[in-house]
This record gives sequence, structure tokens and C-alpha cells, in this order.
Amino acid sequence: AGCGPSVAQALLPFPQFCSGLYGLNENAGNSSYHSFQAKVEKRFSQGIYLLGAYTVSKLITDAGHVDPEALTWSGVTGVISPFERQRNKSLASDDVPQVFNVTFVYELPFGRGKRWASGSRAADLALGGWSIASITRFSSGLPLYFRSGYCNVPGQFRVSCIPGFLSENVFAQDKDSFDPTSGGSLFNKSAFEPEQAFNFFWGTGPRISNFRAPGYKNQDLAIYKEFNITERMRFQLRGEFFNLFNWHSFVSSGQWGGQAFTTDISSPDFGKWNGS
Repeated sequence: AGCGPSVAQALLPFPQFCSGLYGLNENAGNSSYHSFQAKVEKRFSQGIYLLGAYTVSKLITDAGHVDPEALTWSGVTGVISPFERQRNKSLASDDVPQVFNVTFVYELPFGRGKRWASGSRAADLALGGWSIASITRFSSGLPLYFRSGYCNVPGQFRVSCIPGFLSENVFAQDKDSFDPTSGGSLFNKSAFEPEQAFNFFWGTGPRISNFRAPGYKNQDLAIYKEFNITERMRFQLRGEFFNLFNWHSFVSSGQWGGQAFTTDISSPDFGKWNGS
């Protein structure tokens, strides 16, 4: 309260405020989430359990600019400008529009109490008690965001330099066949506002873009056998195979705005895989 520019200061090209944090520590923000969710479940019948789930959704927010300490203002959750709140409205950095999961457990029909080989103790010991279980997940990629590390804008503005798009041809190669060993860039640099433009100018791009990183897919499998030692005691022999088909996904966890590719337009490694 009582802190702000004078009339004369407000007429300057870059008004000087009494604090670089003025207007940044307000508790304001709006988010909206809409989704359709479906689930199919088959409980154990003839030794089979099946659960499938599918979600299609969209998460939009303008809350990413709220940062009282202004420590991450140049990052994904940082400030565009407290005076451009409408421009902060975008997809959330962790928006995943489609997620499909399916899991099953199958008790093989051999051994005591099962359809086949139930009358032989030797067959039960060798073939009975085996089960197979699996979890499979497919999901869309996280939305990409782009910044410029070269950002010659007075610090009092606490703004990120965000390159706009000069073309829709953002990707230099197919995301699904990207080869990190080629040394090439996933992105077409000429499709963005150049880093030289960010001199007393912070760009026209969105805080989070509508372009997405590669999606995610994974299947885990478990094979196990149970031995009944006593009525109340069992022993289990188990083998687990994570990422069964050795699928490679160029994704990050999405925490803290992480990405698998360098998205700083001013970096010599722009568009290259960063190891995630």
C-alpha cells in the first residue's frame, strides 16, 4: 500500500517501482479442469481379473505467475508480467489430455482346484499355483514451453522472455522416430522469434505452448508361483520385468516443469535431448 510510480515516472519508457516485487505477491489465480473418465472392471472369474481405465481431460490455468519470492520468474511457473494476467492463461505444464491404463491378473488353470492337472500331486507341484500379472500405460506427452536465456529486460519487470512462433513447423523431425545419437535438433529454430530480438522486448509466445513432447508408454509384467506350505503359510517365487519391451520415451516426470529437451532458444543445444 502506498507504493507505486509517480506520474512522471509512469511516463518513462520503463517505470521505476519502489520494489522489484511490487504486484507479484498477490494471491490470485484461476484454474479449470474438465475430464471424461471411464473404467471397466472384471473381478476374478475363472482366475481372471481385469481393470481398464481411460481419461481424456484438459487443464488450463493462469496461476503460474504467482511467485512471491520471484525466484523462478524466468522458468515455466514464472512471471510473464503481473500486468498481463490474461497472457498467463494457458495449458498447465502437467496437462496430460489422454491416459489409458490396463492391468490384469491371470491364474493359470493348472493344479489343485483348477480345470486341468488337478488330480496329480506331481503335476500340481510343477504346474499349479502359477499366475501372470501385467500393468500397461499409454499417455499423451506434456506440453512444451520455450524461453530465451538471453533476455535484456530490466529486472524490475520480472518477466520471462518467451519466443513467439513464426511458423507452425516447430518440429524439425518426427517425434516418434527421434534419434538422439544423430546430434540433430528436435525443433526447427527458424520457426521461433530469434534470440537477438529479446533486447528490451520479452516476446509474444505463450507461457505454455500447445505443442507437445513425445508421449509415454510402458508395460510391466510379473510371473509368479505360490507354494502352500501350511494352511496359513505360503511361499512365493516371483519374477518381475519392468518395461518389458524396452520402449524408450523421451519424457520427464513433469515435476518442477522439467522437460527432456533443451528449450532455451539462445542455447547452442536448443532442441537436443538432455538425457531424460
